[in-house]
Amino acid sequence: MKLTEFDSIYLKDLQRIKEIVNENRSKAMVVANSAMIITYYQIGELINKRKIWGNKFVERLADDLKEYGKGFSYNQLLRMGQFATNFEKRLIVAQAVLEIPWSTIIVIMSKSSSKEEMHWYAAQASKNHWSRSMVIKQFELQAYQRNEIVPLTSNETNLKEMIKDTLAFDFISRSEV
Repeated sequence: MKLTEFDSIYLKDLQRIKEIVNENRSKAMVVANSAMIITYYQIGELINKRKIWGNKFVERLADDLKEYGKGFSYNQLLRMGQFATNFEKRLIVAQAVLEIPWSTIIVIMSKSSSKEEMHWYAAQASKNHWSRSMVIKQFELQAYQRNEIVPLTSNETNLKEMIKDTLAFDFISRSEV
């Protein structure tokens, strides 16, 4: 089957349109993830100001925020408080933590034994575009303790992790509530 000049032009345009859509989807996910991370940080700051051992603030908050989705569960709210405690706002932007999927940040917080280690893994995850599984592998290889990054290959990227992160979609879709 012979392609006409119109078909050839059409196929080139179609390819370019697909590239444009993919580029802008990527940008949209990064923006959505950044907004979610900032929101979680701000909520974490509020939680840390108000929670007092035994006052059930976080439990009540989780119950009252159910309509916003699973991103505001009791455990997630506790993680937000932990996030605000362990990272300063200036570090979040300086280390491009905004580009790291929330699920990867949770792994970094849960596996680190110090703030320094946490900040190191966050910086490396951002700089090297590590997926959550790559971060886990670096922890297993004790990259921080050895002060060296172990080169690993992976087809996964932070963008794919963000897309898989249903909390990002939940965060966006519940904004009209």
